[in-house]
Amino acid sequence: MVDLNVINLVLKKFLTASRSPGYLNKKEYEHLKERNKELYLSSAWFKSHWSFEKLKDYAANLVRDTRKFFVCGLPYQIAIKEGLLMREQLEDEMSERDWTEFAHNMEMCAIWFSDADGAFYSFDNISKTRKIRYPMIPNNIVSKISDKRIRVQPITENERRILSVDIALMASKKRDNDATSIFVNQLIPSSSKSNRYVNNIIYTENHEGLLTDQLALIVRRMYYEFECTDLVIDSKGVGHGVLEALFKEIYDPISGVTYEALSVRNNDELAERCLVVNAPKVIWAINNQNQQFNSDCAIGLREMFKQGRINLLISEFSADEELSEIRGYDSLSVEDKLRLQMPYINTKLLVEELINLSYTVKNSVIRVEEKSGARKDRYSSLSYNIWVSKQIEEELKKPAKSSDISYLTGLSSAPQVRGWNINVRR
Repeated sequence: MVDLNVINLVLKKFLTASRSPGYLNKKEYEHLKERNKELYLSSAWFKSHWSFEKLKDYAANLVRDTRKFFVCGLPYQIAIKEGLLMREQLEDEMSERDWTEFAHNMEMCAIWFSDADGAFYSFDNISKTRKIRYPMIPNNIVSKISDKRIRVQPITENERRILSVDIALMASKKRDNDATSIFVNQLIPSSSKSNRYVNNIIYTENHEGLLTDQLALIVRRMYYEFECTDLVIDSKGVGHGVLEALFKEIYDPISGVTYEALSVRNNDELAERCLVVNAPKVIWAINNQNQQFNSDCAIGLREMFKQGRINLLISEFSADEELSEIRGYDSLSVEDKLRLQMPYINTKLLVEELINLSYTVKNSVIRVEEKSGARKDRYSSLSYNIWVSKQIEEELKKPAKSSDISYLTGLSSAPQVRGWNINVRR
């Protein structure tokens, strides 16, 4: 987690004068002078990281008699053999729903992960986008903290906010449950005259085992709280029931608010099923997931990462330091702190999903697949979200209507964007 420049330009510079105990001043002991040492201790990580290159350098120097290097890996089997870890405890951990082979191999098996062989998404491209210091968190979670850095901010001019929902029924026997992934994307114009957006993923959460009405209420509440302008939902299968519920007014017993019905904007047949007259057409129904559509979503998401047009939350390790700056955070209970940390943790799980996806190409169509027992609900929700953001961009590129001749006179420059409160780490 430490930047290589910090090690080379700061920490190594302390390796100057070696330890000078008094006995070295005696001639018979002066040959015992020891040089300073570098010691690194870490779990395995990604092969694209600088630490793996250092590991290979140490391994190469280890076999040279003229060099004083040492490197070793200590997997969990050694801990069991030496009585430091009970096998039954590890087996219990591996039976839990949140256990992943990916994290287990790196943390417990000392196995480094390659995101180059068969991976569609590069860890290197994704890690560069983790810049957002603070998420926007719903009021029911941050009710004890008034700091505006983590609260939902009013939407600004020219800004769009997309709420995406993927509802998946897991087929795995080990994880036989409903897994719903929700993302909130804050679209900010890259400049006042640009028809392109930067995608800031400001919040994400996952739910399992919810009923249709429960999920519809959560979605409608979040759409209202985040002042979203667009809602994208996987409307096939179990998602269709949630879509039908959104066609009606929904009463929120917690806030006392009755949310208005919403309608579909990209599918006339589904829009006709909403019987509320003049219901806002803000729903993008993902109802045509053919191979070409899925391929477009996968490629579009990868290109956004490559171009740096997506910003994700910083790592959960850095988040501890950032959240500690929030007034009142240290006095929160462990449960309340965890609720604030969950968007960072879910972002980490998103990254793990992305780099674990494999792909095949057939007739110029990309097919992205998860490994056996793994998930891709976060990937699906985010890819739908980014697909909608691209549709919005395309709408902005359409020429003005014939009744509007301002574009001929050079007066069609977009309004200036008011200051937006997104904390990005440079």
